[in-house]
Amino acid sequence: MLIAHLSDLHLRDERDAVELDRQLDCIAAEPVDHLIITGDLLDRWNPPLLERALDSLGARGFLDPARVTIIHGNHDLPSSGGHPREQRDLLRLALRFWDPPPLLRRRRRRFYSLLAARSASLGIMPPFRKELGDGLTLAALDSVPFPWVPFTVNPGGITLQHARGAIPRRTLDWLAAQKSERLAVMMHHYPLDAGAFSWRYDRWHNEGSSRWLSRLARISVTVPMDVDERNRERFWAAIERSQAFAVFCGHLHRARLDHRGTVAVALNGQSGADWAGRTIAFYRIEGRSVVAEQRQLPQEVLGS
Repeated sequence: MLIAHLSDLHLRDERDAVELDRQLDCIAAEPVDHLIITGDLLDRWNPPLLERALDSLGARGFLDPARVTIIHGNHDLPSSGGHPREQRDLLRLALRFWDPPPLLRRRRRRFYSLLAARSASLGIMPPFRKELGDGLTLAALDSVPFPWVPFTVNPGGITLQHARGAIPRRTLDWLAAQKSERLAVMMHHYPLDAGAFSWRYDRWHNEGSSRWLSRLARISVTVPMDVDERNRERFWAAIERSQAFAVFCGHLHRARLDHRGTVAVALNGQSGADWAGRTIAFYRIEGRSVVAEQRQLPQEVLGS
């Protein structure tokens, strides 16, 4: 079986949608059995752009639930966006960096209702399972929490919480109970140690800086990217009980095939990254083995 994998496309406007068209053309040219999109199709909540992406998928036969599975990521529902292109994007990022959980829950329902409008079984919210044929079962999980506290203040800095993953205990219990000849899991967050990235506003600090800018330059901003360690270990205990052999994920803007023991962790978070060639991952699955190939969108079709 051949599976194609896109994740973290971060569509912002028509220019990004055109690049998605080209990626889907490359996928459609291969004998792909199933396409998975593991979240962050959008850079921020934008229903018209989601409809545009669904039109692109439908034009290439990828709205049949037997051929595609789509889940949301941590960028599909919030207002802010994470990859500003215009000056107004920076303003929105500053003013709407956090949305209350009830709003995000409504948007999550709306996200899947838009998928369901194209095909009822395409719009099922995770967790759910899908039989792909050849004895292969796909279990889709929701790893995106909606925190009431968007950041914490620490000595010398702040820690933002919007990128951290979490899988509810009831979902892990559901996963542990899944039985299949060959079970693969798809989720947005990377389920191994991903660490965090941090930065300081050092560029604002110079000899002529005002006192408050100098103080701001000393503040460190930290963004954890992983699933909390205890939650992560509960996830792997559920994986062991279910005997899953592979996990497909995104979130980290990297593309590689890792392993934890005998379980393949197939990461492709570069589908929206021009610097990485807007990566498309292909996985050849034979038995319980996964062979990965990451391809860049050919340079001649990359947008400017």
